[in-house]
Amino acid sequence: MITEFISDITSSSVSWIILLVALVCYQRLATHWLSPEKDCEDSVSPVLISILPLLGLLGTIIGLLDSFTAMQYGLSGMELFSSGIGDALLTTQLGLLCAVPAWLVYSALQSRQRREA
Repeated sequence: MITEFISDITSSSVSWIILLVALVCYQRLATHWLSPEKDCEDSVSPVLISILPLLGLLGTIIGLLDSFTAMQYGLSGMELFSSGIGDALLTTQLGLLCAVPAWLVYSALQSRQRREA
């Protein structure tokens, strides 16, 4: 089951983009967490974090378009349709799973910065 999940993630270009943006966000969050003298706004951009669920939404649209395109050209079968829906939901889930913890850590960093100021 886990190997199927990993192969599904790695087959989508949008998933790769989500993972890349998430790595950049978490690297900046970790850097700021370990060196709190920096301003949080300078090292972690809330825009980068907010892009993650939007990229998931983009993956959703791409997956749904793939499903409907397959139906348009007469390809049938539940496997084909459910594959596109599965890809769509997977990217949404990945975008949210990467964004929510980043927002929580970012909020904790801002709170710590306000207490220290």
